[in-house]
Amino acid sequence: MSNQTSLNTFIFNNEIDAAYLYEMYENDYPYIQTIFKAILDTYEEDLAAIHDNYRKKDLELLRRSAHKIKPTFGFAGMLATQEKCREFEHKCQAAMSIGEIEMDFSEWIKHLEEAGIIIMEEHKKLKSFNNSGS
Repeated sequence: MSNQTSLNTFIFNNEIDAAYLYEMYENDYPYIQTIFKAILDTYEEDLAAIHDNYRKKDLELLRRSAHKIKPTFGFAGMLATQEKCREFEHKCQAAMSIGEIEMDFSEWIKHLEEAGIIIMEEHKKLKSFNNSGS
């Protein structure tokens, strides 16, 4: 019986807090797949807006972009990334010029890009998992 259970359990990437996802969505893998797809549908647009606001050197718009994308990672169970968004949002609020957050921005945007790849890979794996009849 324990083999049956383990075969029906999706193993998430280590960057995803699986316990948190199970608490939110239980074992509803098709729904989790739908959530990940919804995230991916707007992810590139959200990243483009972040880059655009940085290029405009507009701290307030950049802060708003960080605030807007932050819940995305909660929905995906990526709580550490969500926290990085919160931290970056606060740095934008405290900064007087874009120059003060250049290094923070570079690290943050790299982290967001990596997180997007993880969400994309997990979505593909979930789709396969759900289609396999598991």
